[in-house]
Amino acid sequence: MKKKFMLFASLVVLALGFSSCGAVSDGPGFIYTGQTTPYAVTDNTIGSKVGTVKAINVFSMVAVGDASVNKAAKMAGITKVSHVDVKTTSILTLFCIRTYYVYGE
Repeated sequence: MKKKFMLFASLVVLALGFSSCGAVSDGPGFIYTGQTTPYAVTDNTIGSKVGTVKAINVFSMVAVGDASVNKAAKMAGITKVSHVDVKTTSILTLFCIRTYYVYGE
């Protein structure tokens, strides 16, 4: 019985690891991911304003946050978006925070 439980627990952890946001980012680390990557680019000139929004995912079971480009642009008073970067922080691919940085004028 104990062997079956350990096998089941191992499969659950493995499945969660491959379904979390850390497992689908650009070059994830299984133990820790901390990277910033480009997300979107436009033809507009790089602006001096930046808006940030976050989304959090825990165990691929609870995901919260409004990480929309529209919200970030409105918060920073941006009318012309130049580019968007995303910073991914993930621990054991089970806890993930994505922060989107929206730049423009």
